Amino acid sequence: MKFLVVLLALAVAFEYDESLARQLTAFSFGAYCEINDINNWNTGTISEQYPHLTKVQVFENVDMKTRGYIAYNTQTQAITVVFRGSDNIKNFIADIDTKKTNFNTACKCQVHEGFLAAYSSLKIHLNSLIGEYRVKYPYAKYHVTGHSLGGAMATLFASELSMTGIKVTLVTVGAPRVGDSDFYDWFSKLQITHTRLTNKKDIAPHLPPFRFGFEHVNTEVWYYDGVDYIICKEVKGEDQTCSASATRTNLNDHHSYLGWSASSCNSEPVMQISN
Repeated sequence: MKFLVVLLALAVAFEYDESLARQLTAFSFGAYCEINDINNWNTGTISEQYPHLTKVQVFENVDMKTRGYIAYNTQTQAITVVFRGSDNIKNFIADIDTKKTNFNTACKCQVHEGFLAAYSSLKIHLNSLIGEYRVKYPYAKYHVTGHSLGGAMATLFASELSMTGIKVTLVTVGAPRVGDSDFYDWFSKLQITHTRLTNKKDIAPHLPPFRFGFEHVNTEVWYYDGVDYIICKEVKGEDQTCSASATRTNLNDHHSYLGWSASSCNSEPVMQISN
């Protein structure tokens, strides 16, 4: 009977909130907009569809060309942290290597060296801002998101934020694999509800290659045709029936998710999305 209860608990452990995933996906592409537009939350169709962000502040590292923004979402009552992907996605994909390095003392694991360097370049700015927002919004939820490289940085940030006792909702969009098998084990024990969005045959989630000791963390939601989705199994080593089953990957499927893309920074028609 006890075994059955455990199985039932695992079966209902993950509930996909598609409305929130669509919203955070839009925010992840909003990170590609111009800095002034982000700070003023005047980001074309993104801010038109989701006008609920206030106290928006961009943080960046000019030398590393890394960037993100933090804001308070009055609709979801959440402190929202968004990481931008590479400013040249094509080069980013081409340049992903297989080097790993130690993450932190709490996690006896290794993560991708380049992703950690990108995240570390923003930590000093972000830690100060998080402290400021925590004081201003003491009862807020915490939402973290990012597309591509931004998804990798969001994963690392969410894990360290969770270490402070905060429950985090993380939505990554077309993110690459971040760490090794030990990172998977450690991440799985944290107070993080993670939705890992993948789109059709997007190449980014296939990198760095699994054979070099990199693994995705749960839980994947695969939009296999760009519209319809599958909630993938929560298994170590990835659900091989989801995006991992795509043998011929491409870059085009990386540029747009759920109707949003970097071009959404402009006021152009976009699919209607319910809040």
